[in-house]
Amino acid sequence: MSTPAAPTAAPADQRLTQITWGIALAVIGVLAGIWPYQHWDFYERSSIVGGILRKAGQDSEWWFCVVAPFIVGWLIWRMRADLARQPLQGSIWGVPVLVVGMFFYWFGYKVDTAYPGYLAMQIITLGLILSLGGRGWLRWLIFPWAFLIFTWPMLPLETRLAFPLRILTAKASAGFLNVIGMDVVREGTGLHSAANAAQGLEQGALFRLDVEEPCSGIRSLFSLMMISALYGWLSLKSWLPRLVLFASAIPLAMLGNFVRMILLALGSRWFGVDFAVGRNIDGHQEMSFFHSLAGFMVFGVALAGMFAICSVLERRFRTKKTAATASILPTQGHSRACVIRQIILTLALIGSGLAYCALTDTSFKVDAAGIKMELPVRHGKFESIENAMSPEERQLLNEDVTIERRFYVQPERAILATLVLSGGEKRSLHDPNVCLVAQGWHITGTTILPIELGTGRSIQATLLTLQAEGVDKAGNRVRKRAINVFWYHGSDGTASATYDDHVTASYLDSIFRSINHRWALISFFTPLKDSATEMQDPFAELTALEDTKTFIREIMPGVIVK
Repeated sequence: MSTPAAPTAAPADQRLTQITWGIALAVIGVLAGIWPYQHWDFYERSSIVGGILRKAGQDSEWWFCVVAPFIVGWLIWRMRADLARQPLQGSIWGVPVLVVGMFFYWFGYKVDTAYPGYLAMQIITLGLILSLGGRGWLRWLIFPWAFLIFTWPMLPLETRLAFPLRILTAKASAGFLNVIGMDVVREGTGLHSAANAAQGLEQGALFRLDVEEPCSGIRSLFSLMMISALYGWLSLKSWLPRLVLFASAIPLAMLGNFVRMILLALGSRWFGVDFAVGRNIDGHQEMSFFHSLAGFMVFGVALAGMFAICSVLERRFRTKKTAATASILPTQGHSRACVIRQIILTLALIGSGLAYCALTDTSFKVDAAGIKMELPVRHGKFESIENAMSPEERQLLNEDVTIERRFYVQPERAILATLVLSGGEKRSLHDPNVCLVAQGWHITGTTILPIELGTGRSIQATLLTLQAEGVDKAGNRVRKRAINVFWYHGSDGTASATYDDHVTASYLDSIFRSINHRWALISFFTPLKDSATEMQDPFAELTALEDTKTFIREIMPGVIVK
């Protein structure tokens, strides 16, 4: 006995459905592809899509974001026959979703940053599906909608997630190389060849590798997660194995980068650094062919592991494939008049949101810096040595970020004073917590404490107590200790003790005070005298902190403008 075919919509209903979703695509196109959303450069605003294309052009690692919408279109095209049988049953629940989406769209437009816009487009797309199609359409389109997340470059996650991956990759690589007899020393995220007194080689003489962000696995992780989500959806039949395959992208990306670092270390030892890594020309690292080939191992290892895991999951969760029409049956749709009312309501909400954006004051102006980028050559008993911005720092930081840094020394104390001034982008400064640990320091304590600036004003700053294990020239193990006091200084004198606080202040001041801060990171790093691991002065940190506070109180009046 044959199963009767599901009823198909009348031609008039099909035309109305096509018109409805054509309008939805036009709305998405205007919001994401046409409306000038953010200053991606210093001269003019461009759309969200324009910004994504610009980012992909600057860094090829993000090209998968451009591919994601085309994959979504292909997924919808594959289910076109089933979607043609779904009537329009617009839901009132789509209205509050659209309102929330347009709020985030305006918020990102006002504060001139893309990330609220990314969130807004994801929410607005969900609102359009609910408002125009209803819950039946959402059940069909839930995976293509979720897949749209891969369209948005998640740059902040490079700092939030890349750093733990960098540390894990460096630890695993160092452990493996030492086990196979290739002595290496790990300092933070760096891998250095160990010293060899018999051969007269100092530490790092043979090679110095660093697990920088491109080698951390985070960028390959994003694209691998996209591939695993798509592969699992097409190959597996239930949600549990799909989730397992999706989660496997994280360890597989780390495994691929582990293999990559091992190849680079072995290649450097056997054939030389120029062959394995490439040459450094005027601060710019020229990648060798071997380095590029090792980079492909990230995907080679990860994809091979992904296929193997998928095969196991297919056998373990083998189920009979059922027709999609059996699980989601079409029901009676709304009348033509109701559908038209939903379209008008949706367009009114979107149009009102865009009108409010157009009326919002968004004049782009980076405010003047709140500090002078100049430190004195001498300060009291301190003599200083300029520590200029290195070529590596120029390559890693935004072009308009500037650094003023001096190492102040007197017989009893040494202090490294650093001023880092951001450019036009709000996120152009980094978190010292990440940089210090990457250099091999272990943060033993974090405290928020008041600091007097010598101007009659006291601000909140962050105090980090730091520790690192090392070896002196005689080969004895020593413990290095230091403290670091830092804060972020805004254009109007606003002070934020932490990275997250200064980001929050940027958003709030942009919304409520129309201030676009040009932030400065002010840092004072005070090393303590090295000591044997079993001998430590318990009062050394307190003494160093008091000396640093005095130094800050005396030097900051000549630095602060506001």
